[in-house]
Amino acid sequence: MSQKILTMLCALMALATLVGCSFGASDPVKEQEQVAEYRSEELDLVRSTVLDEDRAERLVALLADRDRMMADYTKVIETHRQEMTALNADYSARRESFDLLVIGYNDKRAAAQQGFTALLDAMKQETTAEEWKIISGYSLKKLEPRGLIYNLLSGGA
Repeated sequence: MSQKILTMLCALMALATLVGCSFGASDPVKEQEQVAEYRSEELDLVRSTVLDEDRAERLVALLADRDRMMADYTKVIETHRQEMTALNADYSARRESFDLLVIGYNDKRAAAQQGFTALLDAMKQETTAEEWKIISGYSLKKLEPRGLIYNLLSGGA
């Protein structure tokens, strides 16, 4: 199950990259409304699945951390896209400049992955195996990260 969740987070990070690099592929207001609905449903699921209120609230706080981390990573992606666009437009830009930009981005991406992995471990500490199966299954089923990515790659919204 841990591999599934790590795969899901990597897929969500890739999705954030694709969304961050796309131009008007979908209605951002509608996307934000749907994400807000999913988050609300997820919080309800956590509170109904984890019967110990203290553990449930700690897990809710970790979900808020996850959302913050995703927002921060989205900013990293957007900044990288802008920097790459500016560098690409500079006729005199040297390969070393591109290499440094890509290396810097890869370092930030790796740090984000480590942060998400640590967050997953913390979330698992707040749940039983059965609770985790239900909660993590929600994200895999509801968000369908692979399906969303493949849809974006094929030109869909």
